[in-house]
Amino acid sequence: PPRKWLSPTMALAFSALAIPLETPPMEAKLANGIPAGSGWQFEPKWDGFRCLAFRDGDAVELMSKSGKPLARYFPEIEEALGQLDGHRFVLDGELVLPVGGALSFAALQLRLHPAASRIEKLSRETPAQLMLFDALQLGNKSLLGRPLSERRAALERFMRKAAGERLCLSPATDDPRIAAQWLERSGKALDGVVAKRLDAAYQPGERAMVKVKQQR
Repeated sequence: PPRKWLSPTMALAFSALAIPLETPPMEAKLANGIPAGSGWQFEPKWDGFRCLAFRDGDAVELMSKSGKPLARYFPEIEEALGQLDGHRFVLDGELVLPVGGALSFAALQLRLHPAASRIEKLSRETPAQLMLFDALQLGNKSLLGRPLSERRAALERFMRKAAGERLCLSPATDDPRIAAQWLERSGKALDGVVAKRLDAAYQPGERAMVKVKQQR
């Protein structure tokens, strides 16, 4: 069903996209350890706000996991997405805010402020970044049914031109040893490791990924 925050005007602005604005991101289930065997892609788990980034022409929006619009709280990210050459896309990522060599979830929460002047001030003083790790649509083509290996390759091609100070390509590897190193370093910037099947389609709203957090 439509999310309660989604207005008819917003829905109309993005109606040409193959991926509806109310589409929820794919989620993860917690596991005790990094999955064994081949066919996995591993990524850092960032400590931030999960969101899907939508663009259709001049219209740009960031939708939270609960379906709440976030673009007004992160004007620097909205601007960066709006300046890209690609005029129609849907990307999956995590809004993060680096402060002093770590990611500050508290600083992210301060952005959810009712005053536009306060948001604008914070966006200049402590700008956020969008860590991108999946592509649901590029151009007019939906990638939902394609395997992760193809979606990742498409995202990497897209990010060769799109990557910058505000938009970043999240690292990925098929080497569990590197994933174990990321897990060991989790704490300041990382919240653990996410594992995804390379042959799997994107499953909105389903716990089709695996997340591993460091045992303290």
